[in-house]
Formats: sequence, C-alpha cells, structure tokens
Amino acid sequence: MNAEGATVTRPAVLLALAVCLLVPRGALADLVDQEVRLPVNYSVLVPPPAGQSYLDPVFGTAVRRISDARNQPNAGDVGNLAFIVNEYSTVSPFNRDDSRLLLVHQSYFALYDGEGRYQQDLPMEISAASEPRWSRTDPNVLYYVYGNSLKSYDASRGVRAAVHTFAEYSKISGRGESDICFDGDHFVLVGDDHDIFVYELSTGTKGPVLDAAGRGFDQVYIAPGDNVLVGWLQGGTGRYNGVELYDRNMTFQRQVAPAIGHMDVGRDTDGQPIVLWINAADPQAPANCQNAVVKIRLADAQRTCLLSLDWSLSVHVSAPDAGNWFFLSTYAASDPLPGPGTWRRYTNEILQVRLDGSEVHRLAHHRSRPANDYWYTPRAAVDRDGRRLVYSSNFDLPSMLGYDRTYSDVYLVDLTAISPSYAGSPSPVGARYEQDTAPASYSGAWYPNQTFFHSGGTAALATDAGARATFAFSGNGVRWIGYRDQWSGIARVWVDGQLRSTVDTYASPAQAQALLFSAGDLAPGSHALDVEVTGTRGALSAASWVWVDAFEVTVQAQQDDPAVSYTGAWYTNSLPLHSGGSAALAVDPGARASFRFSGTAVSWIGYRDPWSGIARVYLDGTLRAEIDTYAAATQAQTCIYTLSGLPPGDHTLAVEVSGRRNPLSLAGWIWVDAFATLPQ
Repeated sequence: MNAEGATVTRPAVLLALAVCLLVPRGALADLVDQEVRLPVNYSVLVPPPAGQSYLDPVFGTAVRRISDARNQPNAGDVGNLAFIVNEYSTVSPFNRDDSRLLLVHQSYFALYDGEGRYQQDLPMEISAASEPRWSRTDPNVLYYVYGNSLKSYDASRGVRAAVHTFAEYSKISGRGESDICFDGDHFVLVGDDHDIFVYELSTGTKGPVLDAAGRGFDQVYIAPGDNVLVGWLQGGTGRYNGVELYDRNMTFQRQVAPAIGHMDVGRDTDGQPIVLWINAADPQAPANCQNAVVKIRLADAQRTCLLSLDWSLSVHVSAPDAGNWFFLSTYAASDPLPGPGTWRRYTNEILQVRLDGSEVHRLAHHRSRPANDYWYTPRAAVDRDGRRLVYSSNFDLPSMLGYDRTYSDVYLVDLTAISPSYAGSPSPVGARYEQDTAPASYSGAWYPNQTFFHSGGTAALATDAGARATFAFSGNGVRWIGYRDQWSGIARVWVDGQLRSTVDTYASPAQAQALLFSAGDLAPGSHALDVEVTGTRGALSAASWVWVDAFEVTVQAQQDDPAVSYTGAWYTNSLPLHSGGSAALAVDPGARASFRFSGTAVSWIGYRDPWSGIARVYLDGTLRAEIDTYAAATQAQTCIYTLSGLPPGDHTLAVEVSGRRNPLSLAGWIWVDAFATLPQ
C-alpha cells in the first residue's frame, strides 16, 4: 500500500451501520427515499451467470439470476430458447411452501425448485396458454385449463388427471390474470369467451353464469370471500362499465372502479378484501392522485390513493395473501436514458409499498428495456407469503450483446432477511444460525416469539437480569441479530468471557432483524459469544426486554491482511467506525485492491459517503460489475458487492477505481475496509 501510514481526514459521522449480504439466503439492503435514482452503467452492465447473485448497484438488493434461456434446450422445438419469463404479476409462480417455482419456457412451462434451480419441463399440454395455478393446500399439485377441461398435475408423481370437463363449451379460461381463490377451493372461469362463473373444486359444482352477452370485458379475478371482479372494456359509471364486483353466484354488488387497469386482489392489514388498482385510465382521478396505485375496499368501494407515478411510467402490481406490503414493477415504454430531466422517480424499478402508502422500499432497477412490445416488461410476482419475488428482464442484452429481440430471463429476490417495516440490517457472507439451533444455549427465563418478520419466523426474548444466551462458534467474526422496539432494554455482550460492549436495544419505530453487536477482529478458532440481560433500560424505553433472533459467523479479512494486495496510490484512514479500526481508500483511476481467497462466496466491505465514486469489480480477471458507492449519508462497514454460487477453489476479487462518480458525488474515492468469504 502506497503512502503507508498516511491518514486522510474527512467529515465522517456514523449514521447507520450496514453490513454485507448473505446472498445464499438472499437478503436485501433496499433504499427508502423519494429521490430520482439513476441506474449505474445502464448500457454496459451485464448480469452474472444463472445461479449467481449480484447487488443492485444503487439499492444494494441481492438479486439472483435463475435462468439462462440462450443455453436452455427448447423442448418444444429445435435449438435453444429465446426467452424464459414468469407468467404474470397477479399469479403466484411459487407453490404453497415455496419449494417449487413455475416459469414459462417460451411456449410451455418448466419446473424449478424454490431456490430457482431448473428441475424439469412440464408435459407439453401445459402450454404457455394453459394458465397453471398452484394448489393452496397441496405443494405438489397444480391446476390448468386444456380445451374445455380443468385438469390437475401432480409434480411429485408426474400424473395428470381431469378435474372437470365443461361439455357445454368448446374452451374455458381464466383470462390469464386470475389465480385460484384464497380459500383454495374456487376458480373464476370464462366459457367460450362470454359465460363467467365460479367453479368449486370440493363439490365439483359450477355456479350460476353471468353471460356477457356481447359486452367486451378484459379481466376476471376471484377475490377473498369468493367474490368476482369483472373488468369491462367500456369505461364510465353505469352498469357493465369499469370494474364491477359480483358475489360467487354472479349477482351484481357494486362498481368499484370506473375504468379497467392493471390490478391485483388481496387483503388489507385488517383482513378486509381489497383490490389494488392502477387508475391511469380514470378521467375523473383527483389532481393529487394521477397515474396512481389506489387501494379499493371491496365492502363499500372506498378508495385510498397510495402512490402516484410519473405519466411516463406503466406498472404491474402483485400482492401476497396478507401482510403489510404489496409490490410494483414499473416500466417506461419511451425508453429514457438516465440523466437529469429525462429519468423520473421510480423509473424501471421494483418497489415494495406499504398498504397504507406510508413507505416505499426501492429494491432494484430491473434494467429491462423495450426491445419488443411485451415480454420485456418485468411483471414482478410475489409468493403468497410475501417472502420471495421473481421478475423478468432482458437486461438490455438485445442491444448490448445482439440477443434476439424477444429475449428475457428471470431474476429472484429473497425478501425474508428484511423487516417489512424498515430497511433492515442484512448479514455478511458467512453462516447464519437461528436462535433455536444447536450452537445456541440459554440460561434463565427465555420465551419464544413467532412472528413472520423474524429471521426464520421465530426469536427468543428475556427480561430477567442475568438471563444469558450463549453462542459457540468457530471463525474470526460474529454478529448478534435481534429485535429493537419501544420496550427493549440494555444487554451486556461478552466474547470469550471478556466484556466487549453494553448495548441499549431500544428503538422507535421497531426494527426487526437488526444488527445489535458485531466483532470481526477475533483470532481464527473456537469462541463463545454471550448476550446477558441486565434487567435495566434506557430512559425512553417502557420495559427491559432483550431479543435474540439469530447469530452469524463470518470469515473476514481486514484490508491490511496479507491476502489483500494493492496497486496504485492507496491511503490508510484510521477511525473506530471502520472494521478493525482502519480502512484503505484511493481516488486515482486504475488503482486496484485484489483479494485472494478460497471459497464459494465473497463480499467487499467498504465505506459510502458524499465523496465516494464508482468502482469496477472483477472476479478472476473478468469484469463483473460497476458499483456506485456514493451515499448522501455516511455508511460505514457497508456491503458494497457480493458474489455467491462460485465454483469451489481459489479466486481473486479485484476492486478498481474508475475515476468516475455519480453526478451527486463530490469526488471519486473508493474504500476497502474488509473482505468476507464463505469457505468451501
């Protein structure tokens, strides 16, 4: 390292501690703000190979590429596929327990496991037009339409069976957008493009029919409570206009919207059935609710405007069965280039939106551009529990690499390592252990808590002074992940019998899966971490509860480790906020930090602030990404980039200064604080 021992002093206030991502689990470090965020290297950044992950350069979300159409044989024709996509935003591609995933292979469907690994093609009669829908009760079974029949397929046995043949029709369909009902027992179907009815699986009963009688309609949906929504092509406030609500006997209830639009059905936070509707076609939309996502309560058609978007944007919406959030994927048919005045807020992004409209988590730029009329659109679809999300993207590869104009592949985001109510504290490359696994033991009175926003769905809590959670591990770094809220108290943290920290876990608002303690300076070998309840609390807290949600073990190399080498001018910055108390930084184009490691995943841990620039990242000599490290607020020990799914063996990760910076940045500094690996 050049200029050995030199210290660069610059404004540095630790406002938030963000840590590296455990990409095999698939956490995300999303950005929550209202600014225009330009994608980095929009026309040159290419995705990793299928099965590997990258961090979105702007929002930090871990995104896994799960398909590779151009290298996937086309079972329905000769050669390889042109595109692989998920079907539609309103249809869950995941089965009941997320162990299986359905994707469209151009003209037919294929089965993937829950992690996105290709398993097998489905029978050819389950074509791209057959609308397969997963059972809500059996993770092995899906239903699909074939001619005038509703059929089932058991993926575990490869067995097809007829459920019901509607001899009165030549064909049936669900119009492509409706999923199986929330009770798992009903479908809304359309016979010969005009008869709309509800079919009950358990009794094999077809309900009364609404004959569209020549009136054009686009959508049918079955909502919670087995009510049916019909989207008529004619807009207005009269009958058979806009979106109408019917009961399961197809008896008219009320109009819920005066025009059709992209939408999805779900439940509000109080369990009430709702539709999330895009009001772009509503000529009477209020001035402050234009091109917006509107929540409509089906019980009385009460509307709540949640999020307005620029008129340059179109959007698909996807809602899980329950929870506090839904998801949007925006796309701009005008294909703007990133720049001031041309790129609008939320352009080409995947968004997580609170059901009351109070928060928007920005997850990723999908980077899909309009090379064709339809398949380029991302159509992000969430699973039924709000834990995983997939979307399609061509990543601009038809333009960059000359791929076919129909090309797209599928990407997966695992949402489980972020609290639904805040930006989260994602974990470093390493191993995560839930609080109830064997390396953790407890003394004193601890109580289990089962809530979906905890890691693994559970956590432990205690309030009695002296209660201890002990975690035995082998590695040189460890982290305690817990829960913080208005009733949380103070804990002492011990490592190998030595008091390392006293932690006040109070927070308002609450923070799930929060990083409460981190130590990355341990000698390699066996260690023990103890979390001790003190029974005390800060002045603002209403109680003294201490929570243990998970522990993480890291294998980490500091920036001055012998495995890290440097070329060009790098400087040492010694501040307590860095991992190990120091970090390296450089600004000259071409300056490079190289980390030699043996393992299957690696993370670059660095520093972001208003003076940070754009870096190139190489793996084994191949350019993998360009990362914008700018941040308006200082972020120490933050995960800048992670790669997972690497082949076992020796690798080199290189971080290179580009000399370029975000238009908002004041300089082009690049920081290296540490590297973390997942050994093979």
